[in-house]
Amino acid sequence: MKTVRMKIISGILLCSLLTAVIIGALALINSTQTAGENSKERMRLAAQQEAQALDKTIDQIEQSVDTLSNTLMNQFDYASFVKDKNYADEYTEKITKIIDVFGERTDGAITAYIRYNPAYSNPASGYFISRSSVDAAFETVVPTDFSMYDEDDAEHVGWYYIPVKAGKAIWMAPYLNANIDVYMVSYVVPLFSEDGTSIGIVGMDIDFSQITDKVDSMSFSGSGYAFLANDEGAVIHNKNLESQTELSSLDASLSDIADVLNDQNQEGRHLTYTYQNVKKQLVYYSLGNGMKLVLTIPNRELYAGVNHLIKVVLTAMLIALVFSGIVGIIVGSGISKPIKQLTAVIGQTSRLDFRATEFGSKLRKQKDEIGVMANEIHSMRKVLREMMGSLDEAERSISDDVANLNEIMEKNKVHAQDNSAATQELAASMEETSANTANIIQSIEEVKRSSESIHQMAAEGEKNSQQVHQRADKMKTISHKSREKTDEVYEVMKQKTDTAIEKSKAVDKINELTEAIKDISSQTNLLALNANIEAARAGEAGRGFAVVASEIGSLAEQTLQTVDNINGIVDEVNEAVSNMTECIVTVMEFLESTVLGDYEIFSQSGGQYLADADDFQGIMGQTREAVGVLEGYISQIVGAVEDINDMVSQSAGGINMIAEKSSETEGTTVEGCTRLQDCMESIGALKEIVSQFQL
Repeated sequence: MKTVRMKIISGILLCSLLTAVIIGALALINSTQTAGENSKERMRLAAQQEAQALDKTIDQIEQSVDTLSNTLMNQFDYASFVKDKNYADEYTEKITKIIDVFGERTDGAITAYIRYNPAYSNPASGYFISRSSVDAAFETVVPTDFSMYDEDDAEHVGWYYIPVKAGKAIWMAPYLNANIDVYMVSYVVPLFSEDGTSIGIVGMDIDFSQITDKVDSMSFSGSGYAFLANDEGAVIHNKNLESQTELSSLDASLSDIADVLNDQNQEGRHLTYTYQNVKKQLVYYSLGNGMKLVLTIPNRELYAGVNHLIKVVLTAMLIALVFSGIVGIIVGSGISKPIKQLTAVIGQTSRLDFRATEFGSKLRKQKDEIGVMANEIHSMRKVLREMMGSLDEAERSISDDVANLNEIMEKNKVHAQDNSAATQELAASMEETSANTANIIQSIEEVKRSSESIHQMAAEGEKNSQQVHQRADKMKTISHKSREKTDEVYEVMKQKTDTAIEKSKAVDKINELTEAIKDISSQTNLLALNANIEAARAGEAGRGFAVVASEIGSLAEQTLQTVDNINGIVDEVNEAVSNMTECIVTVMEFLESTVLGDYEIFSQSGGQYLADADDFQGIMGQTREAVGVLEGYISQIVGAVEDINDMVSQSAGGINMIAEKSSETEGTTVEGCTRLQDCMESIGALKEIVSQFQL
């Protein structure tokens, strides 16, 4: 059998284990979810920050080329350009230094150039500078001869015709310049005249490593890295893959990535995918040049902090469980020890040993349930000790009383014989008294019937008075409620009347507004007249303005006519409001002077009627109560006489019975003496029982 100590320890351990599991599970769920979301958010912010950093580089290149195109166009003569094909060559000689400066000052620029529309210039017109690396010096290169290629030849002249057809500045796809073995990306700005005619293009080829080096240096949580892709899911740059590699060609499961990159709504959102049996997370942001910066990382590294958190929580749960076990042992021992001591006290009590114990006082001093139990057991033992002392005293007292009772029984035997003769004489007298009380009862019954008739009439009068009282109370209530309702209606009507009268004054403000509108219309008419005069002075150039001025003058005249109509309507409204005010004031005076006064008189009459009904009901109630009291007295008298009659009858019979029993008393007295001897023997047995208790 398990001890209390083991049960307490087991209970604490079980509760601690259950609590630790529940709290740990909730903590793990919430913490892992929060930590996972935080990891995803850090990854998203990292990708966003890196994209912003790349956009700054891209923006600097765009600003340099845009500024160059604006600078060149400020000095360009379009009229000369379309008339003379040699103008482009002459203009080029003036701007070569400008292009050289912008090329030198643009980070990563490998080439800088301006080319003209071959329809208005020589096929090789333009200026083109190039260098083999960002550290080398620019050299002049002979421009491509447009006459050698068709417009649809994207490989050789697509860099010119694609931006022109697009009609806007664009970033061209990265390509490898085999002449200098440099991977480049181009930003081209098409040039147009005011009428939309193509003039040519201005552009620069940028060393793509200016962007890719920054992408390759990006890392996140260990092996996380970044790469560039386009909308179709093709890799533009990845340090681990060749350029233009289709993601779907690497793994069929990566085809979902192409769909995500093509969906702008997915930008900044996480995508989970599997590549080479490794689960990964991906997030991307679009760059200013149309590329997608993609950041990817294995799940195990992204959630490394989550796994560490799980270990910490499990360790904390184990420590809490061990600590709970130690606390359970200490608490169990602290509870079971005093229980064992109390059990010893109870065992001592079961052996009828009520002597004090060595640890009883210590247990009673405890301020918990054990202390309460110890005090109750102590009180029980004290009561039992006192009870046994009382039994001992009672045994001695009973012994003495039995001896005295034996002497009394002997005397009773003699007295019983004398009582038998006296009771026979008393029985004859009681029979005569019974006959007289029967006559008295008959007379009192007549009086009782008369009082009951009076009581019934008083009760009916009180009932009628209650009905009168109810009708009076109802009339008073109705009149009071009607007065209150009339007061409420009066107050509401008075308030609404005051409000309506006050609001009606707002009509006067319309007159003020119409006067203001008249002033504005007069001024507008005057301005229209002045405008007509000025338009007339301007001659043909002011004809259109004169038409507008005439329309404004007509509008002013219409405004004045409309204001006059409004004034007429306002006068009619004022007259209607005045009539309405007089009617409402008449109704309110009637309510105040007549209706409210009549309701007050009606309410006072109802109150007086109710008071009279109360008085009548009180009188009838007092009458009924008085008759009730009289009936009570009569009933008491009847009952008393009947009791006397019964008592006399019973006494007569009892006396006869006493006479008969008296003769038997002598015999029972002898038997009582015998029973007294039996009591003496029982007292001896009681002494033996008391002697077993150790007090």
